[in-house]
Amino acid sequence: MRCLLLLAPLAAAVRRGHSHTPFDQDPFVFDPKGRLLQLDYADTAASKGAPCVGICAHNVAVLAAINDKIADVDARHAMTFAGVRADGYALVDFVRVHAARERLRLPDEAPSSRSLALALADECHTVCIGGGRRAYGCRCLLAGLDSDGEACLWSVGPGGDARHHKSGVAAVGNNAAAVVEALRGYTPTDAEAAVAAAAAAVLDAADDGQVASVVALALDARGQACRRWRADLSPEDLQSDAWRIACREALAPVDGDDLVVY
Repeated sequence: MRCLLLLAPLAAAVRRGHSHTPFDQDPFVFDPKGRLLQLDYADTAASKGAPCVGICAHNVAVLAAINDKIADVDARHAMTFAGVRADGYALVDFVRVHAARERLRLPDEAPSSRSLALALADECHTVCIGGGRRAYGCRCLLAGLDSDGEACLWSVGPGGDARHHKSGVAAVGNNAAAVVEALRGYTPTDAEAAVAAAAAAVLDAADDGQVASVVALALDARGQACRRWRADLSPEDLQSDAWRIACREALAPVDGDDLVVY
């Protein structure tokens, strides 16, 4: 009888699908409903982060985020994330190391966006199936330019789910679905339009006084070097033409020797 009384709270918790149960505490055990509760919690943490937006248009890749959370991966790729900041930067470091290893392994071939995204997904999935580590509490956006000049956009979730956004629009973080829906019918005509759309989408969800950090990537005329433009834009900045001029000049397809070649 005493054992039954002790098991009653556990049974009630299982029926509710949450609370302090072994399924709730172990990241590698499925609950009776077939869920990994620790992974659900990690995804919830990612969905509570400030939204980050990625747009690809006309061989230009653009990322926009709040609080300067956009990091350079290599000469052709940038990455941002929504969720736990420490987890996000740990994944940034992981992708940077992987990109450096790929450059050493294949000196004549730049790492592709697909290879970096899948390596990131493998790392996220690995911590969910063993090793005594918890899932990363963030969802990432990776944008970059492949060797053929095509702009690519990938998102990777805490469980290792990698998705290539062929539509050219993606968002992670709070209210990400609404942000994507608002941008889905909009087709940027150039880099400036893509930057304006991404920054405006991020600022709509930001608190007063916050600015949107934006990174835009484009290949030069030779297709060998990546030109990069970075700026912090406030709602007032978006109304002026100063940032448009700076963006146009930074991404202009010139044929000079002062560029960072892969």
